[in-house]
Amino acid sequence: MALEERATKQNKDRFYDLTDEEIVSLAQTEHNQEATEYIVQKYRNFVKAKARSYFLIGADKEDIIQEGMIGLYKATRDFRSDKQTSFRAFADLCITRQIITAIKTATRQKHIPLNS
Repeated sequence: MALEERATKQNKDRFYDLTDEEIVSLAQTEHNQEATEYIVQKYRNFVKAKARSYFLIGADKEDIIQEGMIGLYKATRDFRSDKQTSFRAFADLCITRQIITAIKTATRQKHIPLNS
């Protein structure tokens, strides 16, 4: 078993009994890198599924996925448990908004004269 796989398995075992909200709280308050990595690994396929429904001219699918991962990171950073919402719903919103913002920015006509 590769070192990365063992580390992932250890993280899964460590955070198995915790909710996503509790794991995100650990990542925020204690700056726990393992908790952040666990959330990123857990939601990676969710981000890929969200990115699949978007298209950006001149960009690779991986670029859209990367924007989604930035949205996931921001969701992890900015989530507040006192707002009566689940982390999954908040992450969904942040991921979607990040992807849409990137697409809108890339398709703006504003910089065409400079780029041509």
